[in-house]
Amino acid sequence: MNIAQISACYKPIVGGQEVYIDNLTKILRSYNYNVKIYQPYRGVKSEELVTIIRIPYLGRVIYDLDSYILNLFLFLTKRKILAREQIFIVHYAFYSLPVWSFKDKVIIVSHGIEWHTESMTLNDRIREMIAKVAFDRFSLVANDTHYLRHFGLSVEPGEGYFEEVAPKKWFIPNCVNLNVFKRNEGIEHLKKKKIILVPRQITPDRGVDLAIKAFNLFNQQKEDFYLYIIGKPTKGWYFEYCTDLAAKYGISNKVIFNGFVENSAMPYYYSSALLTLIPTLRREGTSLSALESMACGTPTVSTNVAGLRDLPTIQSDPNPTAIADKLIFALENKDDIGREQHDKAKRIFNLENWSKAWIRVIEAVSERGRC
Repeated sequence: MNIAQISACYKPIVGGQEVYIDNLTKILRSYNYNVKIYQPYRGVKSEELVTIIRIPYLGRVIYDLDSYILNLFLFLTKRKILAREQIFIVHYAFYSLPVWSFKDKVIIVSHGIEWHTESMTLNDRIREMIAKVAFDRFSLVANDTHYLRHFGLSVEPGEGYFEEVAPKKWFIPNCVNLNVFKRNEGIEHLKKKKIILVPRQITPDRGVDLAIKAFNLFNQQKEDFYLYIIGKPTKGWYFEYCTDLAAKYGISNKVIFNGFVENSAMPYYYSSALLTLIPTLRREGTSLSALESMACGTPTVSTNVAGLRDLPTIQSDPNPTAIADKLIFALENKDDIGREQHDKAKRIFNLENWSKAWIRVIEAVSERGRC
């Protein structure tokens, strides 16, 4: 069987969605499916990639125009190749437009809500509208229940893991490779520093400023800790806002911006931290960073936003005081919390459960496509 994945950003392997696609590709190939990944050319070549023409820097002139160009060029230049594919796995509903006519062959993958829900722009409204129509039209794999509730399904947080929760709608949370993400010796100089790890891209949605505000309150009670932020970009207005915020509180020496770290190295960072904080404000699925941390046995605190509610993190309202209180609670109970979260990550959020669920989806969609 030929399976096409459509994505805007796959690079083997970076993080987030790329890890998801890489894991999914390996699983599908282990079941002898032929897999191709359709995406714009981003300087990467591999046997599974089918690249689409890309106009460099266009997205810098008009925000997100790259996404519309990808849909247009995919439809115009790859129609004959697409017609030979038997199943389409589309990462985000927006990219279903080029394969809209293949109704019974399409599986939409939600990695969390992809539009801003506050102060929505025209682009956000278009994305939400397409997602709503695609939700009704196609099969869907959602990695969080927040997405399902947004479109009217009655599914409570943390219910229905790996199940078809409604006709053609599956809840398959993110999962981690437990052979990679496990406790190790860590990094010696970090272990000496008593760090709280924040493995987040430095963007407003990911709440890095909220982490700094909460750490400022935490620091007033626990003075010998460091906030260690792993992610990019380490430039631009939001990064400058975060660094200015740390300076304002007088904690610049305790708020460390490490920059990007390869995913394969992250177990060493999780194993070096006393706590991990996931301070997301919006647009989050079942966070891989949270799951990776818990799989490494590091107590993990998160906000109770969107898909994070489906995870066994220590959860907090998204405000600095509440987060600081949860950090102190997690620190005082870190052994019990770390053990309990690790056990749940190992039992529930493992690739075996994830693989079996995905194969059930492929088989169901394949059967329907033959009818």
